[in-house]
Amino acid sequence: MKNVIYSLLLACVFSPLMAQHREIAFEHTPLSDLLARSAKEHKLVFVDCYTSWCGPCKEMSTHVFTKDTVADFFNTQLISLKLDMEKGEGPEVGKKYRVGAYPSYLLLNEKGELVYKFIGGMPAEEFLKKVSEGMDPDNRVAQIFRRYEAGDRSPALMREYIVLTIRNKEIKRGKELNIEYTQSLTAQQKLLPENWFLYGENQFTRELSDMHSPNFTYLVEHWQDFAKVKGIDSINLKISGVFRKLTSYCLQGYYQKDIGYQKEDFIVYRKQIKHTQVPDKKDLMIMMDIAEAACQGDAQLVTNLIADHIAQFSSPNMDIIFAYLSFIPSYKKKEYPRWEEIIHTVAAHSQNHFLVDHVKSYF
Repeated sequence: MKNVIYSLLLACVFSPLMAQHREIAFEHTPLSDLLARSAKEHKLVFVDCYTSWCGPCKEMSTHVFTKDTVADFFNTQLISLKLDMEKGEGPEVGKKYRVGAYPSYLLLNEKGELVYKFIGGMPAEEFLKKVSEGMDPDNRVAQIFRRYEAGDRSPALMREYIVLTIRNKEIKRGKELNIEYTQSLTAQQKLLPENWFLYGENQFTRELSDMHSPNFTYLVEHWQDFAKVKGIDSINLKISGVFRKLTSYCLQGYYQKDIGYQKEDFIVYRKQIKHTQVPDKKDLMIMMDIAEAACQGDAQLVTNLIADHIAQFSSPNMDIIFAYLSFIPSYKKKEYPRWEEIIHTVAAHSQNHFLVDHVKSYF
């Protein structure tokens, strides 16, 4: 089966067609009808999950779905459905198959079971390659699904499944799998190199080990154990980075929107910082005051705290000024007399030339 698919794909890609005038023949009928056709025709159903406002979706429709090589392959090998995720049965389908980004592409068998999924805009060649991989009944995604549903919770499978869901923007599911996996690990197993992606600074940080996450909470409460295997500098950089980001998110309003301000949380944050040996502990404690004042909407207190302490901050911690300048933009500076004092102090002390150039633009 796999060889047949690749042969068809190669034939489409390298056929000497002159003009590009064909396109994928998307159906406009309910998914249930197409699944019934799938059973009769022994073809998978391809679903393009899009929205009307999605830029990459439009790019794919205009520049990829209209290529002859793509159209010829799809129109002979698949049953295709283009589904707006905000209309009709779109929201229901999106919920069932955990569509968390647009465009998302689904390959479904006749039973409506997901056999493959991938996301994003891409060139036609890459798109065809991914679809071809998904049509193989033994593709890696299908294997992971089958093994997990059969009860396999082996560490290697769980790690791969977590990464798969995060990459496909199934964030809620990825977090659920993370909790299931980490709860199965011993304290020593959590320290293994293969599990560091759950706790360290990497491409999965935002979803797995950022502020207010169970993984970061575990890391900061067991930093001594992690330091023995990862080195104290690596752990300190991670901890400081998260609290610095937390402060910036509060100044930008993201924290209040995504997490919600709770005074009790900031009590916990301060206890966590005190428990560490980060070299910028004093900075971080002050930043929690700044962050909490921002959450409470006290712009004057935020400004005074920054003006009083920013000169003593490490250069990386001075980067919160980027967020401060969105919290109190320049057109409001007359309301806060110490605004310009902050700008000149940062220009004199920061080692980040991007920040220095930015604040100097206000001189």
